[in-house]
Amino acid sequence: MAELVYVYKSRRKARTYLYLKEKDAFSTVPSGLMDAFGAPHFVMVFALEKRRELPKVKIEDLRLALNDKGYFLRIDLEEEEENLLNVERARHGLPPLEKERIDAFFH
Repeated sequence: MAELVYVYKSRRKARTYLYLKEKDAFSTVPSGLMDAFGAPHFVMVFALEKRRELPKVKIEDLRLALNDKGYFLRIDLEEEEENLLNVERARHGLPPLEKERIDAFFH
C-alpha cells in the first residue's frame, strides 16, 4: 500500500507548510503549533515512495518526522531573506543580487 503524504498550507504564516501522514490528522500536531499555523488549507497529496526528491525537503527527514511525530513542519525562509537583502540593496541604489550570490551571504 502506498505511503501517502498530505500537505497543508498555513493561511496565517507565509511560506509555511504542514505535512501529515493521514488526511486531516491534526491531533498529532501540538496545539501551540496549530494555533500559530492557523486554519490549514489543503494543498496536495502524493505517494512518498514515488518521489526521489522533493523541493526544499529531504525525503529521509520527512519520512522520519512522519513516523516519529506524525507531522513535518516546513517553513521557507530563504525567499524572505533574499527579498529583504535585495530590498535593502535597492534602498541604497544598488542592483539586486542573483540567488547564487545571496546564498554565499548565508553560508
